[in-house]
Amino acid sequence: MTAVPMPVDSIAKVDLLLGQAIMLAPDDYDLVSADLHEAMGIALLMAAQHPTGVPGGRPDVNQRSVLGCVEQALREVQSWDLALAADLPDLARLRVLLTDIRRELVAAARQG
Repeated sequence: MTAVPMPVDSIAKVDLLLGQAIMLAPDDYDLVSADLHEAMGIALLMAAQHPTGVPGGRPDVNQRSVLGCVEQALREVQSWDLALAADLPDLARLRVLLTDIRRELVAAARQG
């Protein structure tokens, strides 16, 4: 166990953001969709293992794009102390997945 406090509210926020991103993702994001589902699975497991005592709401009710949800989730995850990796073994994988998903979404948006 680390001395760093577990960011349970932030974990819940990431879980909600990725759930929203999955609902908004169009079917033609094949590779992005697979990575998005993997990231959601990691976030869901983290949220189940470290529940917040406060009922969660939607992180940003104005967030209506997959890219926006992923960027907000990535910012949350990047704010977590890396010392949490001992307690959150999939932390590095989640960061990599969100970075890759964001890059793919930005590239897809540029292509039109």
